[in-house]
Amino acid sequence: MDQNHQLKLTQMKNYVQKLGSSAEYGDPSLERFLIARSMDPNKAAKMFVSWQKWRTSFVPLGFIPDSEVTDQLESKKIYLQGLSKDGYPVMVAKACKHYPAKDQPQFKSNVFILS
Repeated sequence: MDQNHQLKLTQMKNYVQKLGSSAEYGDPSLERFLIARSMDPNKAAKMFVSWQKWRTSFVPLGFIPDSEVTDQLESKKIYLQGLSKDGYPVMVAKACKHYPAKDQPQFKSNVFILS
């Protein structure tokens, strides 16, 4: 990572703190938001904080328990594989077995799981 890139990341972290949130995710996650906002730290911070609020409201436990994705597990569409070395959940998805749910809340859950 070059010096300019690191500077933008540091600026983004500062903006996130000014917005009253914390950058509790690793640098690779924060970099995704920077790239999505053309390396503009202010816009990336706003997007990140908005995403954090959405994620907290949509996934209050910090993860989606197996009991909420029984249809996907039973259809062998997804396989939960535990955690990576970095502590991130690992899931294998077979897109060829994905048929969108007809009800909106279940569809949103499926999209979150598969993203």
